[in-house]
Amino acid sequence: MAIRKCVVSDLDAILPMMAEHARHEAYGNTFAIDRPALSTLGFEQHPPAYQMLIDEGVAGEIHGYALYFIQQFTFRNRPLLYLNDLVVSPAERRQGVAGRLMTALFLEAQLQKCFRIKWGVAASNVGAIAFYNSLGAVKEQDKLYMYLDEAQWFPGTREA
Repeated sequence: MAIRKCVVSDLDAILPMMAEHARHEAYGNTFAIDRPALSTLGFEQHPPAYQMLIDEGVAGEIHGYALYFIQQFTFRNRPLLYLNDLVVSPAERRQGVAGRLMTALFLEAQLQKCFRIKWGVAASNVGAIAFYNSLGAVKEQDKLYMYLDEAQWFPGTREA
C-alpha cells in the first residue's frame, strides 16, 4: 500500500467514487464533475484548482483519496490546506486508509508551510466525526457554514 499524488490515469477510477460520495452526502442531483473537468482543473490548469492524494493497494487498486486545495491568502499570512473530500471505498473502511491519507496531508501541509488543515463534515456522518475526533480535531465554535447559490445572488432577475 502506498500514498501518492494523483495522476491523470487515476481519474477513471476516482470519478465513480466521487459520484457515490455525492449521493451519500445528498448532493448527487447536482453533481456535475466529469473526467474532462477533473483533468482540466487538476492537470492542465496552472496552478491546479485542486490536488489529490491516492491510497493505492499492492495490485494498483485505489482504496481512497483526499482532494484538497491550498488557500494562499489567510489572516495568518500563511497558507491553509482545505480538505474538500476524504473518501475511502466501502470495502477498505476501518483498514487504516483514512489515517494514512490524513498523515500524508499533515506532511503536505507542513511542506506547504500551512498553519492549519480545515474541512467540513456532515453532521450525520458519525463514523467520520469519530475518526476526526480520534485525530484530535477541534470543532470550530460559534461558526456556521453559510452559502448562497447563484439563483439567490440577484433574486427575481433570473429566468425560471
